[in-house]
Amino acid sequence: MGMRSVHTPVQTEVTLQIDICCNITNIVRFPETDSLRHAQTGYAMARTAGPIPPSPPDSTDPLSRQTRHPHHVEDHGHDRIVRVGQVDRIWSDFYHHALTAPWSTFFWGSLLVYVVVNLIFALLYMVDGDGVRGAQADSFADFFFFSVQTLSTVGYGGMVPVSRTANLIATFEVLGGMMINALATGLIFARFSRPRARVMFSDKALILLENGQMHLDIRIANCRRSPILSVDVEFALARLIRMPTGRVVRQFDPLVLQQSHVPVLRFACMPTHIINTQSPLHGLSEADLAAQEAEVIVSLTGTDEASGQTVFARSAYGFDRMLYNHRFVDIINAGPDGRITVDYTRFDHTESPQDENAIRAEYLSDQPD
Repeated sequence: MGMRSVHTPVQTEVTLQIDICCNITNIVRFPETDSLRHAQTGYAMARTAGPIPPSPPDSTDPLSRQTRHPHHVEDHGHDRIVRVGQVDRIWSDFYHHALTAPWSTFFWGSLLVYVVVNLIFALLYMVDGDGVRGAQADSFADFFFFSVQTLSTVGYGGMVPVSRTANLIATFEVLGGMMINALATGLIFARFSRPRARVMFSDKALILLENGQMHLDIRIANCRRSPILSVDVEFALARLIRMPTGRVVRQFDPLVLQQSHVPVLRFACMPTHIINTQSPLHGLSEADLAAQEAEVIVSLTGTDEASGQTVFARSAYGFDRMLYNHRFVDIINAGPDGRITVDYTRFDHTESPQDENAIRAEYLSDQPD
């Protein structure tokens, strides 16, 4: 099929570009008039039951050379960013690294520091072999376990420092042990007390023409029993823009939502962005979005009711995670007893209005006249 156009007398022109595989190459401009209902049939034929693959980028364009693979800078965070000329020194920002490291890294790192410190002091005690009574002068294990007892300040039993050198070393080790224990306790408490939002974002972002409007939908759910208060949601379109001077900059364009503030988030909400003439998404082709490495960034801020702390959550959607002509299925149902059921197993499930209309038409055709 080639080009299909729908014209109406009321200054409206809806152009749908449909190729043989029924893929749209442009995000269609839909003026805000009632005549959009006449274009829905053509739109349903154009939108497939899956994401539209981006057009192959021009290999000569520096902006598009890296679009052969999915690129989600904001979604993957610092793991996908290479910083040149900036050295990430752990000791210059030790607290932040210790606070944000995975629990496995934190545990093994703490164990390594503990063992290394005791090994160093065991070697110092071994230099003065007769300085610790009860320890064999040629037994490194005895001095190591004596260092463990001194560092943890558990008191002396069978092994006691007797020489001036051993007592001096033990004095510094006790001081260092108190500081290490205080630091470890503070870090563990800080890691446990960090506010974390158990927020779930849908796997796909959906684009659908419904009720005469093209809109972008993303579903967000609160996975905790306690609600999140005063929730603010923001959408932004992040992309690489080539300036007239030739410089490439990363530009963030806000996507206005129909409802960006949710007073209480108990279960789930679905922020919606209308793709109209004022939308940054309006008129952009799939090739443009792929060449600009565009992605939709979603950020959520709210207050946890249980702790009273501010919580944050974010996600990002590249245009390979866009699903067209689909909408989310319902996950919230009210039972006859008044209890509300939230089925999180269907959180990412979608349905196509095309399939629904086909089932409805088949049902009506089976009814007697």
